[in-house]
Amino acid sequence: MKLSGKIERILFEKDGFIVARLEGGTKISGTSPMAQSEALQGQEVELSGEWREHPKFGPQFVFDNLEIKGSELYFYLTKVVKGVGSKLVKRLISHYGEEELLRILDEEPQKLLEFKGIKEKKLSQITGSWQQYKDMRDLAMFLAPYRVGQSIVAEIYRTFVDRENLIEAIRENPYMITRVKGVGFKRADEMARSMGIDPKSPFRIEAAINYLMREISERQGSSAIEREPFIDAVCEELGFTGEREAVESVVEELVQRQVLYRVGGDLAHSYYFGAEKAIFDFFRQKGASRGEPVVEDIERFIAEEEQRAGFVLGEQQREAVALLNSGVRAMALVGYAGTGKSTTAKMMLRLLERRYGYDAIVTTALSGIASQRIHETTGYRSATIQSLLAAHKDKDLFPYDVVLLDEASMVNSAIFFQLLSKLKEEATLLVIGDDGQLPPIGAGNVLADIVKYELIPVVKLTTIYRQNEEQALTLIADSIRRARLPEYKRGYADFRFVDLSIPDYFSKKNSLSQNEKRELREAHNTKILERLKSEAVPYIVEARERLDAKDVRGYLTHLQVITPMKGGILGSEELNRRLQALFNPNPKQSVKRGLYSFCLYDKVVHTKNENMPSYSPEAFKKGHEAVEQRIFNGMIGLIFRIDPEEEECYVYYPNEETVVKYGFDMLGEYLSLAYALTIHKTQGMEYETVIIPMSYSHYIMHNTKLLYTAVTRAKKMCIVVGEESAFKSACQRADTTVRRTVLGHLAAGITAATK
Repeated sequence: MKLSGKIERILFEKDGFIVARLEGGTKISGTSPMAQSEALQGQEVELSGEWREHPKFGPQFVFDNLEIKGSELYFYLTKVVKGVGSKLVKRLISHYGEEELLRILDEEPQKLLEFKGIKEKKLSQITGSWQQYKDMRDLAMFLAPYRVGQSIVAEIYRTFVDRENLIEAIRENPYMITRVKGVGFKRADEMARSMGIDPKSPFRIEAAINYLMREISERQGSSAIEREPFIDAVCEELGFTGEREAVESVVEELVQRQVLYRVGGDLAHSYYFGAEKAIFDFFRQKGASRGEPVVEDIERFIAEEEQRAGFVLGEQQREAVALLNSGVRAMALVGYAGTGKSTTAKMMLRLLERRYGYDAIVTTALSGIASQRIHETTGYRSATIQSLLAAHKDKDLFPYDVVLLDEASMVNSAIFFQLLSKLKEEATLLVIGDDGQLPPIGAGNVLADIVKYELIPVVKLTTIYRQNEEQALTLIADSIRRARLPEYKRGYADFRFVDLSIPDYFSKKNSLSQNEKRELREAHNTKILERLKSEAVPYIVEARERLDAKDVRGYLTHLQVITPMKGGILGSEELNRRLQALFNPNPKQSVKRGLYSFCLYDKVVHTKNENMPSYSPEAFKKGHEAVEQRIFNGMIGLIFRIDPEEEECYVYYPNEETVVKYGFDMLGEYLSLAYALTIHKTQGMEYETVIIPMSYSHYIMHNTKLLYTAVTRAKKMCIVVGEESAFKSACQRADTTVRRTVLGHLAAGITAATK
């Protein structure tokens, strides 16, 4: 069945699937490789499909094919290809005709330089964007029968951008697309099966094993996977019932080929095994190496530094400095919030400066904010791990004699390995962290393994230093870490609990239907949201004053709303939409992409690890060309310029001192609003004030590690808004998740052998 009309408004869009309203009110839905709201809105379209009744939204036309009516070339050049305005396109089509213009774009793009209004820079934008979109459209059309959404098509294209004859390569081996984030084995398998591959093919089994090993490791954080449950998972993924031996046979073959490794009865992928074996060997070598004491009289050194700094070290802090002075080449300083890690770290670096000098010392951390904080607290130069690696990518080793890694709990084994592989043989490594916080995103749990197996000498700080009776944030955090209920109702200068409980909820819920319970929860979550907004307003006013004073870093870190989940009324996505209107009212410019409208002076977070066109602030001011730089998931910045003509947006990341350029088409994929962030996204960060919504709707995510991590993000004030019973439950529900790691197995093996 056919239907024609003009798209009046896009109601919903995700991964190429859209719900839209045509002029006249007809609703349509479906997936199209051209499903981009900014391009399709206002277009005349012709659809093929059928009418269906949606149980909630009523009748709508579900299409399986969408075509632009009129000039498709005009549509692509004005709506998709960057750098071409509608007036210029009309003149080009009028001058050359559509057929000739298509030929020129494909075969003789330089000829367009003869046309008034097109110079080298604009031609480069046109041809580059045209070729990329042409290739992506061909790829999208090839993948369309397999229900691959537009964002996944784009991700596949980016992953294999340098691959010649990509479509043919995918046709030959559909399983290659499981390397792409967001593409599961089932989708690749559906393509392969439709192309005639044998369901019992060893090639298919190997693809499932490789995919699941990486997927489970990254999702669960375990670099070593239990063998039997893993084989069960592979059989389930393949749809096997009696073919377990076939899977076991391929597993053994992969072990022989060293694609997989056996470790402590578990299986590990070569990628994780190699990284953690190298970390283990590094720690063993460092542990066996001792140098001469840095100073002869450590007590005298400490006394001198205490007098200079105006404070006195505690017993555990003195122990750490004395251990370092004994000549160790690597050690860990582990402590909970408020135990004086930064103060001790500074004293330790002052000691090492006596031997190596200031310029031989560098501090580093995974996030920009953590890197900036360790610089401010110690006074030594600092850079993020990835910036440090990038700055010295052409050298075999870092030129530093001392490397201090802060917030080590955040660092997974792959990144830890990259850092260690660049250290000089005689360099001293200081590992600083809080093992009460969440483990890293990705596979491995290096800090926890260091502590558990004492892979290097460890000093643990447990004494909490409290400035006065009015400040209890560190004590409250410590109680949560130990799964004990803190004294949270008293009036403190740095912590406040705003009780918004549902009266008699537990007696009420037993008499309510599922729908009634859901409606009650939604209504109550809305009440929590409104109170959260009112609590935020005074801090937002203060934050805006910082922005007006051009203190971008102060603006971005003044207030942060932190929530356990993305979805729901109190999830980060909805909170961002609501908070945006308070933080950034009446913006002068905005661009709608994906979930959000991105406005001038919005606070944003970069969401993928990707090479991006970037500038130093000075280079940007001088109009220099952009250079490719790795921009990392979790970086927080400010949109400070929107260029509608060039369809570009510029974000300043103050902690990294970097300006990044985004095309409008990249915004929904690479940026998100950052007024509200999930707890995992805020690891390693620190904010003046933190507000946390607390609801039973997030019960699945409530545990001590998550709440401890959230509360300890606050520097001066933490406000928890919500249900008292949910807060109590989160405080006392210990996280019992255990990560299985190659490093742990190797360390346990050595420990057992020495007993």
